[in-house]
Formats: sequence, C-alpha cells, structure tokens
Amino acid sequence: MKILCAGPTSIDKRVLDKMSLSLTNPDLDPNYKDFYKSVEEKYKKLINTKATSFFILGEAIITLEASICSLMEKGERVLVIYNGFFGEGFREYIENFGGEAVAFKGDFRRGINLSDLKDFLERDHDFALATMVHCETPSGLTNDIKSICSLLKSYGILSIVDSVSGVGGEYVDFDDFNIDVLLSGSQKCISAPTGIGMVTLSEAAKEKISKRKSRIPSYYLNFKYYYDSDLAPFPYTVNENLIYALDEALNQLLDKDFVNLHKKYAEISRRSLESCGFVLYAKDHRSNTVTTVINPEGLDKSETLLENLREKGLAISKGVGEITEKVFRIGHMGHNISYDNFLFLFKSLDQAFKELNIKIEGSLEESFKREFENYKEEI
Repeated sequence: MKILCAGPTSIDKRVLDKMSLSLTNPDLDPNYKDFYKSVEEKYKKLINTKATSFFILGEAIITLEASICSLMEKGERVLVIYNGFFGEGFREYIENFGGEAVAFKGDFRRGINLSDLKDFLERDHDFALATMVHCETPSGLTNDIKSICSLLKSYGILSIVDSVSGVGGEYVDFDDFNIDVLLSGSQKCISAPTGIGMVTLSEAAKEKISKRKSRIPSYYLNFKYYYDSDLAPFPYTVNENLIYALDEALNQLLDKDFVNLHKKYAEISRRSLESCGFVLYAKDHRSNTVTTVINPEGLDKSETLLENLREKGLAISKGVGEITEKVFRIGHMGHNISYDNFLFLFKSLDQAFKELNIKIEGSLEESFKREFENYKEEI
C-alpha cells in the first residue's frame, strides 16, 4: 500500500531496520544516555535552536496534554487560538486540569488573522498561556506562528505551539519565532515510527514551571522530570528501538533541503489539482505538508473515493470533524515524497474519478508531469 495520507507517513526501510536493533539496556548502560542526548541534538537542528529539548514515550498528543499539565495552574486563564479541529482540542486539556479556556476562533479556511488577534488582545490579554496549532492538517493550513508568538510575547503571554504536522516539513526557528513551548511527534514529516513526542522549552517556560505555586498533577506528564531531575538515567524506561529508528530518520531528513522539498511538492500538487478544476479548502496560508481538496460534484462521500483508491493500493485521507465526508486530503510529508509516488497518486485519482463517473477538467497525471517539469530544477 502506498501511503500518501495526512499521516502517519510511510517509513524508509533503513529506519525500520534500525527499529529492529536491540543493543543494550538503556536503564543500566551508562553510555546509552550519551547516544540518546545526541539524538536530541539532531532534533534541535530541525528547529534551529539549542534550547532544552527532550522526548516523551507516547504518541504526539501526549505532549499537548503534558504541556497544559506542566505549565498551567488550576484557575489560570488560557487563550485557545484556533482555526481548525485540532486547535480547538486544546480546550479539553485546559478544562480537564482546572483552567479557564477562552477561545479566539478564526476562519477554518484561512490562516489566523493577526490584525483581529491584535484587536482581541487589546481588549483582553490577561492570560498566562496561549495555545495554537502550526499546521492544521484537516484544513490544509499553516499558521504564521512567528507573528502570533511574537505578538503574544509582547503581552507577556507564553505560547504553546502544536507543530506535529509542521516540524520537518515547514521552516521553524524556535528562537527567532519567540516560541515558548514547541510540540511535535515522530510519525509525520520526520517519518519515524509512531511513539515519540518531542518537546522544546524556552527559558521563560522553564521559569513558569519552576515558580508554580502548586504541584504538577502528574508524574508522567511532568516536563520537569525530563530535563531537571535526579532520576537516573531517565524518568521512565526508554524504548531503545524507537530511538534508533528516530536517529536514522533524522539523519535522512537533515541530509536534504527538507523545507524546499516539502514546499515544491505542495506547490506542484496544488497547481496540478487546480488546473483540473478542483477547489482547495484552504483559501490562504496553504500548508506545505498537506493539501485539502473539496470533493468534486458527484462525489457525495469522501469514503467512496478512499475505498476505490485502497483497492488500487493507495491510501489518502478524508476530512475531520464537520468536513469529514466533504473533502479528501493528500499528505506530501517526509518519506511519502517522491516522483514515482505522486505520479501513481495522480494516475490513480484519474482512474478513480473515471470509474466513479465524475468528470474532471483534463488529466491529473498529465498535469502533474507538466508541473513537475517546471519545478524539477528547484527540487
């Protein structure tokens, strides 16, 4: 099955081979911690920082919940900045830990409007924290986190950024962007196996944790145990195999111009689709890691298309939330990206629409070939 969905991505065989290694006992081997720290240093290169970074064993969403658990105290007000399904999801974590979630809702088809956010903050900026999503995969949007986090910083509000679908595909400069907490995962653009959450903290975020008036109401979700603890060598049993796989995936990603690669395949995909009459869901701030497409006339349910493509050996995504059956999504992420994969994708889409008696304007396969020729010198 070729995987061109919005994540998790396909995984290179060399990464999977490293996953099979079992070389030591991380709890007992004093040399393993040095290797583990070297992998953390490689991760930092993706986001252009030397700030405190660490891994949590668990799917990426564990870092989102842990960020609220570790930084927010009961009763604090947290601004939930969202223009998509996952951004809104921060509200539940905040309320579960006794905080007050205050929403700033944007247009789900556009990036967060900075002017509107400025107006909002002029009226009300009494927030300890603010949460947001970098890349909203359901919508195919990438928010301008540099501008948003810098604005929040001017009001003394700490920023928490979910970049699970951004890191490794979009350009991120943790320091220059004024981010306080950056959260990511192994299974999207990094193209490692699911199971590792990544966290990076500013000094201001660490100070917020150190000056809490109340205890962090969790052990496993307590960030401080991961970067400032006498527990040796880790606060939990490390998954040796996942770290070997992540190390190899990072090596492969850092060996290429990954930001440009994602950007160009996103442009090629969008232009190929639009030239054949398709309408993209995102009207601006379009993501370099996933493209969301409104179903053409005659396609009542996205699942109908996905089922047809699975029979051809191809997996893409449908929507999430209110647009679940109204759009289909293509992931140009990490190891998914190759000429052959995308040629197969657009050829399969041509065939599927023909079999479903849905007319499109021209051939997606031929459109992709033309667009690729226009960009191939830049890839």
